[in-house]
Amino acid sequence: MNKLLKSLPEDARKKLKKKKQPSWTAPMLATLTDERFSDPDWIFERKLDGERVLVFRQGNRVRLLSRNRKLLNNTYPELVDAYRNQPDGSFIVDGEVVAFQGRITSFSRLQGRMKLTDPEEARKSRIAIYHYLFDLLFLDGYAITQLPLRHRKMLLRKALKFHGPLRFSAHRSGKGEKFYKKACKAGLEGVIAKNADSEYVHSRSRDWLKFKCVNEQEVVIGGYTDPKGSRVGFGAMLVGYIVAAN
Repeated sequence: MNKLLKSLPEDARKKLKKKKQPSWTAPMLATLTDERFSDPDWIFERKLDGERVLVFRQGNRVRLLSRNRKLLNNTYPELVDAYRNQPDGSFIVDGEVVAFQGRITSFSRLQGRMKLTDPEEARKSRIAIYHYLFDLLFLDGYAITQLPLRHRKMLLRKALKFHGPLRFSAHRSGKGEKFYKKACKAGLEGVIAKNADSEYVHSRSRDWLKFKCVNEQEVVIGGYTDPKGSRVGFGAMLVGYIVAAN
């Protein structure tokens, strides 16, 4: 057991499972919800608009796999390099590959990279990509999926070096509603709420929830027009909205 795992509290170390690193493991998926809440036992991450990618590293062997088990090494060769240059060890990490349009992640821009399957062409692409990591599933011979999320995030932060295209997905604790409003105001896609004590399961779960930003507008109903043609009742609703003064 490496020093990082030994540094865990005793009750957490008991949940570690020594095993052979699997060649594949299904990702945990979030459940869409209309709930918006704050809770000190939950953490909140910004929702990224990209491609889910799990990384399996054993020695110098690195495999990037989509949630549908598609091998993506040739599409994102700079990520393969970045993971090969990590300190010695084996691990499985989970995250989202994104491209930016300004300060916002853009799936349409990322599609310009997703269609490339020649590594040299991908390297020459002017579409820079980044891998935002938010979970660690396996480390140096131990499955850590049964650890609480708060411990997995701590291990992830310390186990890898984040530079170049690799990014640690930061989170906020407790203040989910405030973070959600701020994310929507900034034009982000939304927020992922995660139970900080939850295990990593290989299916969709309500321990991970999606708060998606939606476009809303308060309007005043002023009336309606008479029906025309084959319509009955009324024709169209007349609405108005307040425009802020400059």
